[in-house]
Amino acid sequence: MNFDEIIDRHQFPTMKWSSTFLADYFGNAEAIPMSVADMDIKAPPAVIERLQERVAHGIYGYESKPESYFQALDSWYQTRHGWKIERQHIEPCPSILNAIAILINQHSEAGDGVILQPPVFFEFRMVVKSNGRKIVKNALKLTEGHYQMDFDDLEAKAADPRNKILILCNPHNPVGRVWTQAELEQVAAICARHHVFVIADEIHGDFAFPPHRYIPYLTVSESASRNAAACISPAKTFNIAGMVDAMTIIPNETHREQFHDFAHRYQMNKVNVFASAATEAAYRDGAAWLDALLVYLQENIAFIREYLQANVGGISLIEPEGTFLAWLDFRGLGLEAKALEIFLAQEAEIALSPGYWFGREGAGFARMTTGCPRATIERALANLAVAVRPSPRRPNGKPEK
Repeated sequence: MNFDEIIDRHQFPTMKWSSTFLADYFGNAEAIPMSVADMDIKAPPAVIERLQERVAHGIYGYESKPESYFQALDSWYQTRHGWKIERQHIEPCPSILNAIAILINQHSEAGDGVILQPPVFFEFRMVVKSNGRKIVKNALKLTEGHYQMDFDDLEAKAADPRNKILILCNPHNPVGRVWTQAELEQVAAICARHHVFVIADEIHGDFAFPPHRYIPYLTVSESASRNAAACISPAKTFNIAGMVDAMTIIPNETHREQFHDFAHRYQMNKVNVFASAATEAAYRDGAAWLDALLVYLQENIAFIREYLQANVGGISLIEPEGTFLAWLDFRGLGLEAKALEIFLAQEAEIALSPGYWFGREGAGFARMTTGCPRATIERALANLAVAVRPSPRRPNGKPEK
């Protein structure tokens, strides 16, 4: 497995590398693209081979998901995470955001509050607002380079009867926290006390760096499993996000039947033949590939940390416990959020996700995708080092405000 291989993605309309996307969002069509959370790394060989077999068949008509699909999923989660997923608890869905939209409509009414924990994945905010709900912030606390939940504030927000749902990002995008058993137990206890439904987005669950361990939320306690749904997908793990395949795990039978009815009502129960083939092959035969990738990602993170410490002042890495995302702290440059975004795209010529996209709590930060060949990271950091270097225009080494 050669994760250092540079693969030209321009021959297909990939969003991340699109010059139109880069120009529209960053004002620089030539910026190094490191914002979108997919990887510039080939999917596992087993996935590619299975898709080639499926394509060669030549008939791509209507299908259902085979029992072997669910067996591969169950084996994966039992082996890697100690989680026995009961077959009857699984509700397939095209994507996790589809599932979140259904769950929001199922467990709240227009105008109700949905609790988010910013800085957090910006699509959460969009799906909440587009479904007519109110965003309620339970902001994470940053102390000495480490993010933590504010449980006192969560208790207060959950106690408000107008707030019906908490969207939990586990592990957390973008800050890289892998929540502990104790933290998740506290979340579960608070939400049980106040009858707040938990939607756990666990798409990054396979990316936890030792000694940290991904704890599936539904395994935390019986009360957690009774009033929650977990959303999982192979999309990030095996770099097959374009296949759009996800599963919603709902142990509560009443909640599951309601979800099932809603998904059928809006025709979200269709099967993509290629997605099913890719997912089954990935969960059945992708373990060795992922193990190697996790080592490579940790080496990429180490390279970023060491390069910044040695070569770039005013910028630091918030140490990730998981995910293939690096949350970088640019506050030492002293720039306002929009000025930082312009500096990165125009002077450093890097397209990073600006921190304020994840909420105002992310101002002064930016997210970098690390799931790419190390050479791409080397280029990006070299650009960054040059951009912050002292010059006649910037004698103190900081960009102009």
